[in-house]
Amino acid sequence: MKAALHTQLANHKLEAAGGALLLWVAVAPFAWGYSASPAAVASHVFFLFAFGPLTLIMLNLRPAAYVLTAAGIWLLVSPWILGYATNHTAWLSDGVTGILFTIVAAHAAGIRVPTPALHRQRSAAAPPVAETAGSRS
Repeated sequence: MKAALHTQLANHKLEAAGGALLLWVAVAPFAWGYSASPAAVASHVFFLFAFGPLTLIMLNLRPAAYVLTAAGIWLLVSPWILGYATNHTAWLSDGVTGILFTIVAAHAAGIRVPTPALHRQRSAAAPPVAETAGSRS
């Protein structure tokens, strides 16, 4: 029961993070002053309409989370592809938001970063604490 509660709390945090990132995508061009770029505004409007509904179901539908992972990567590279990367705040905002969106979606998709082999070998080779304590009975 405790594990189920922990999982449910983690899911609520992912949903909140996804919603907060969508809200930021909606207001970022106006908050940072790059709303004069039609490409930036069009990209953000498209992003909201195309990926907003998927963000709401990313925890219930794993393929949606995979699509959102790709959407986060798109948000990261879109300033250069669409030509508004000359505005420093635009590419910085979209870059950071894209990275965060990719991380949240990948976590919802169950994508985990593998642990390096060297770290696993050290962990597996370490003897239990009771054996290394040096106490004598």
